[in-house]
Amino acid sequence: MFSFRPTSWLAPALSLVAYSALLYIRHCQLVKSIEQKWVKLRQAERSGRIKAEVKLRSTSKQLSSEGSMRLKRIGTIISPYTKRMGTPRQGALVPASRAFIQLEIPMETLDGIEKYSHAWIIFEFHANTDLCSSRKTKIRPPRAGGIKVGQLATRSPHRPNALGLSLITVDRIDKSNKRFHISAVDLVNGTPVYDIKPYVPWDFPGKFDASVLRVPNWVRQDDSVSNVVFTTKAESDMRRMISQNLLAPLYTSKNDGYEGALQTLKQVLAQDPRASRERGKTMLADSPAYKIIFCEIQVNFRVNKEEVNVFQVEQAHFRDEDFVDGIPLLNSNDKDANND
Repeated sequence: MFSFRPTSWLAPALSLVAYSALLYIRHCQLVKSIEQKWVKLRQAERSGRIKAEVKLRSTSKQLSSEGSMRLKRIGTIISPYTKRMGTPRQGALVPASRAFIQLEIPMETLDGIEKYSHAWIIFEFHANTDLCSSRKTKIRPPRAGGIKVGQLATRSPHRPNALGLSLITVDRIDKSNKRFHISAVDLVNGTPVYDIKPYVPWDFPGKFDASVLRVPNWVRQDDSVSNVVFTTKAESDMRRMISQNLLAPLYTSKNDGYEGALQTLKQVLAQDPRASRERGKTMLADSPAYKIIFCEIQVNFRVNKEEVNVFQVEQAHFRDEDFVDGIPLLNSNDKDANND
């Protein structure tokens, strides 16, 4: 006869229930432990963030009390000048020089700027080889014949604060690529821009009018070279460089690349970009040549008192370098967006 024995299955069932309960309890404990850990991490993060914000505010107040301020970059200059040698000392001396500012702020901030012909660019002398902490108070301007003047009596990049002011010509706005196209540029590639201000008539007190504008004689003097000549070979070289896209995005086969680059280089070389100790010296035909870097080309030339002779233009070879003299090279990222 069949007999019912409850104890034959009850014990295993109770064990299973107990084991499941134990697993559930341990799971709850683990979840609670993880939650407590995340709460502590969030509290630590919040505490750290608050401490950092307090420290930042304290530092900001300290800087303000010391008469200092923090500047935020609003854009970066993209120009053909990748070395200090060959960069115009003033943009107005090379009106054909072109560049653009790659903006990092909303384009709406520039609405209306195209109604002005000129604007001021406030920038940083980021390629300086000295520190602003230098205690030098006087310098010898390259064109001053060896005389010493105070730092702030010159346009030198070596100043108590490495800030510069440049007057440029307004060309056009490219909203789709966030670019402000400009010309008459004297800024090296990669220059940080901190502000842009329209140029108004009251900024112009007069040009070399002794009754209105006074400048030292060494500033007033004109030491430019009267003639810049490209040989037939150099002109052919320039056309080939344009076709190889070595002057993009500023000078390309899609715009007036050849004529524009040739005009700019003639204006640059007319200012005799050699060292001040070399200016005015006549060079023999077989003497060592000088060179400047422009975009990704090297321009080789010789100078006498009356003429600059460009005899060769070739591709500049930087190997795997991204910077020359602390200045970034034009690269594919600059070229990709709208080579016009």
